[in-house]
Amino acid sequence: MFLIQKVFRKCGYVVLFVIFLGYGPIPPYTNFTEVIQFAPTIPLEGTLVLEDKLKTSELYHKGDLIGAETFAQYDGELYASLIKGEVVRLKENNEIETVVKTGNTCRGYFEEKLCGRAMGIKFDIHGNLFVADAYYGIFKVNVKTGTKELLISPDEQIGGKKPKVFNSLAVANNGDIYWSDSSSDFTFDDIVYDILSDSSGRLIHYNATSRENTILIDKMSFSNGVMLSDDEDFVINSELLRNRIQRYHLKGTLKGTADIFIDGLPGMPDNIQSDGRGGFLVALYMGISDDNPSIIQLLANKPFVRKIAAKFMGLIEFIFNILNEIYPTDFFQKITHFIGHGSSMKILNPSRVTVLRLSKEGGILDCLHNLNGRISQLSEAYIFKDKLYFGSPYNDFIGRILLTEVGWGKLIQN
Repeated sequence: MFLIQKVFRKCGYVVLFVIFLGYGPIPPYTNFTEVIQFAPTIPLEGTLVLEDKLKTSELYHKGDLIGAETFAQYDGELYASLIKGEVVRLKENNEIETVVKTGNTCRGYFEEKLCGRAMGIKFDIHGNLFVADAYYGIFKVNVKTGTKELLISPDEQIGGKKPKVFNSLAVANNGDIYWSDSSSDFTFDDIVYDILSDSSGRLIHYNATSRENTILIDKMSFSNGVMLSDDEDFVINSELLRNRIQRYHLKGTLKGTADIFIDGLPGMPDNIQSDGRGGFLVALYMGISDDNPSIIQLLANKPFVRKIAAKFMGLIEFIFNILNEIYPTDFFQKITHFIGHGSSMKILNPSRVTVLRLSKEGGILDCLHNLNGRISQLSEAYIFKDKLYFGSPYNDFIGRILLTEVGWGKLIQN
């Protein structure tokens, strides 16, 4: 009898704790109402058959670079964006040259909000480099002098909300910028809360003449990679948490409307780049299949469970924030940073990553897999000269492999 009473008492405590988390004044303060619908995942067969073509990828600059998120090229040289708000030029003699820093001096990665976080980078036709810093906004950079100009500030209200995560961008020939605000509710260091809460990502158009920003697509589940078609008749935007890519038409009879470019991807789509032949290269950050769904798919129709998970993490983060205010230490600050940061979810990531080559119409032309975890947390696949380069927000190297080695010799750039 005593044992039964003890069990019921403990169950009661658990119920009270869940009620406290669900309805008490616990951060994060946002909405958890969305029931997400997913399209069936494209099966891993035919063009997508599992073959580890990337298993021999070189780990380029191992230990020299952390978080090479994305790439750009100009005048025969390759550039990469890094954590701590840096963009570097990779010289042919293996020298790494810092071009610009978008953030401020900081003590370490745990001060990311102070450091800055360089994400998307793109050159325009005049050789100006545009950099999206997750925290500080979008900059126009002169790569010869290192001078930078802030074009879009995180303090600017767009559609009644300030952008919180400046992520990817594409630059049109007329200087307009199409860019993704991955979340208008949480900054990048608290992005796990965005993953669990209602969708707030956006695809935004910046008019270079009027300097005004207009929302093209709203309520996206982590708006990510952005890419213009070669003739700029549409722009595509990957929706990381929905395993799909949306398209916004800029010309023609469908101008001003959005539709789905491709859905049911076998992974979470991150950055998008050109294949140099009118199509697109899409990096799937982590592999997904019917046998291995993402945590978002598992909790898609359980908003209250997502809320409890987020509130539990928020409570722990709140406690360590208080402890850090009472007794400031790097230890408390690192824990606070880690709890809400995307790096805390790495343990859930499967080893498979994938690169898709898509046609202009959204059809899958080819794919490359890595199954042994050599290239993990893939953020981008980028063609530079005779090699395919792989970016990641967390790795301490850049992956690369000869295009001829994976059967993509026709995509070599002269």
